[in-house]
Amino acid sequence: MKNYYDILGVGEDASNDQIKKAFKEIAKKEHPDRGGNEARFKEANEAYDTLKNSQKRHDYDTMRKFGGTGTGGGQHPFFNEDIFGDFFSGFGGGDMDFGGSFNFSRGPGGERIFRQTRRQARGNRNVQVRMALSIKEAMTATEKTINYKLPSGREEFATVKVPAGVQHGVTFKYAGMGDDSIKNMPRGDLMVIMSVLDSDGYTRKGNDLYTDKTIDCFQAVRGTEFNLKTLEDGIIKVKVPAGTQPNTILQVQGRGMPIHKTIGIRGNLYVKIHILIPQLSAADLKKIKDL
Repeated sequence: MKNYYDILGVGEDASNDQIKKAFKEIAKKEHPDRGGNEARFKEANEAYDTLKNSQKRHDYDTMRKFGGTGTGGGQHPFFNEDIFGDFFSGFGGGDMDFGGSFNFSRGPGGERIFRQTRRQARGNRNVQVRMALSIKEAMTATEKTINYKLPSGREEFATVKVPAGVQHGVTFKYAGMGDDSIKNMPRGDLMVIMSVLDSDGYTRKGNDLYTDKTIDCFQAVRGTEFNLKTLEDGIIKVKVPAGTQPNTILQVQGRGMPIHKTIGIRGNLYVKIHILIPQLSAADLKKIKDL
């Protein structure tokens, strides 16, 4: 007969609290979900199931002292296969929560097969909504009203305050505006995920803006200056130095996305220069040759 006291590492006069504490320590270390030894865990579970119950413990002690019918392979007649749900349901206030119930089934040879059934956490869920706006809209602070459907089927509305320069992928959380399907439970939260889209010929990388401008080869050779319409509908002048090469990128400092609106910190604007070579007549080519 197995010595359940030795398995748990307690004395034969151990109190129920000492037995429970001993099993809890073994469960922490040997639980299969934590990479422990499943056989050791099941053996400790068997011991705990017997010793935690005063009647089973009395019968077990009597059998050890006076003998009794054994089970050969070590399955104790007092073993209760519902032990896992019983034990772990009482662990709610502790630091270990395996998130489910435990049970055994029988294999072809009669061996016990350990299984864990995951439980679904009860509570109202968060609701995720994706809100799209252009980088032009994101240049300034704005408010947008969105409507969304709850899992219960009811429609809700929310006003989302979007700060200037909001980044793509940022999530705004609105507490208590999510699922309300389960009554007498706190509502879930509303999670608004921002999608900031390129627009008006501009793309965004971080806080910087990128756009393209095409000039002809003569402008590139001589140098030029052109007007560029910004996302704020303003006009800025961009100077192209003489001898600019194809795919040159010009930097305009401080004309990118807002970073800190209050103190006016912004990213940069980058303009990629494309050079167009025009079709020339024979006379034009002769003039160029003579240059």
